[in-house]
Amino acid sequence: MTHNLTLYCLRKIRAQDYMSEEDYEKVCYFLEVVLINLFKSIQIYVLALLLGTLLETFVMNCAYVLLRSQAGGWHAKSSTICSIFGITIFIGIPLLLKMTHNTFSSWFVVILSIVVLISVWHYAPADTEKNPLVSISERKRKRRLAIFVTLAIIAFSFIVQTTMIQTLVIIGLLVETLMISPLFYKLMKRSYRNYEKYVEEK
Repeated sequence: MTHNLTLYCLRKIRAQDYMSEEDYEKVCYFLEVVLINLFKSIQIYVLALLLGTLLETFVMNCAYVLLRSQAGGWHAKSSTICSIFGITIFIGIPLLLKMTHNTFSSWFVVILSIVVLISVWHYAPADTEKNPLVSISERKRKRRLAIFVTLAIIAFSFIVQTTMIQTLVIIGLLVETLMISPLFYKLMKRSYRNYEKYVEEK
């Protein structure tokens, strides 16, 4: 559905008339990702509202999305798998925490924050088969931004000084660090460092 909607939108603005084939494919891919994420977000937040975890889901999802925007990482092969993943992680975990009233201690959050920073330092950004990060300068830029975003999010969570917020934020970051780890790519049987298949651009 999203692919057809993407093509419809591009036809409406006659994108092929003023874009090269390569640029058209890039825009098509980007727009489709935006639409998929939009539909998935609506689905998740409506369900979170119904289950009473809207704030918790929002906090955890924000931490995840902000880091993911620079760190990249694994993508599900199908829309169904993506939906199941999103609902399980961003509704299941906040709901479990809310029902059990469990949170991490500040010291444990500090330890997990160090783990997240080390992971981002080593593995960000992680690309995909469909969107390889061929440019060396782009990879360096995204890596710097990923580290900055991680530090900013962690600092924010400690400024707020609410254990539930800290717990949700660090779990959101941990989920994203899992998405960029080579071990997770291997478990999902997906290729890692896809840019190595191409001639690298400076």
